[in-house]
Amino acid sequence: MPSSPQALCGTVVSAGKMMKTVKVRITKQVYNSFLRKHFTAHQSHLVADPNSSLREGDVVRIAPGFRASKHIRHVVTEIVAPWGPAVEDRPPIPRIEALAEESRAKHQAKKEKRRAERKTAGPSDGDGRDQGPTMKERHTDVIGGPEVVGGEERVVLEKELGLR
Repeated sequence: MPSSPQALCGTVVSAGKMMKTVKVRITKQVYNSFLRKHFTAHQSHLVADPNSSLREGDVVRIAPGFRASKHIRHVVTEIVAPWGPAVEDRPPIPRIEALAEESRAKHQAKKEKRRAERKTAGPSDGDGRDQGPTMKERHTDVIGGPEVVGGEERVVLEKELGLR
């Protein structure tokens, strides 16, 4: 499989501790111009592994752009070199297109469910709570109730309600 310029290759350093997620360490060479020497730099990414098919030590190719959650922004595209059981003995790695289609279908189902809830909810605001009294009812309660509002505010409220 030809790799895209954005595809990264790294080693799985943590697997099986988070659901459908692995930590992949990307290593690269960085040149220090003052010392005139190359050093190894590491960068870790949380990567989506939808079928939990990766094991610690696997060398994998990951692609950015698939936002599974707040911190997971990459997805596994292929296993370059497996560590432990053979690739054929593990669950298959789904293609990015299939994951995107599944995500779209899930989002569409969520939208439909919300629309149905709003239609059946009636006068409430859609979250199951009653909206309570309107602004006019609240002003009437303040003016006519036992609480006395300060001079200017009371005059303004009475003018708004047409009592003066």
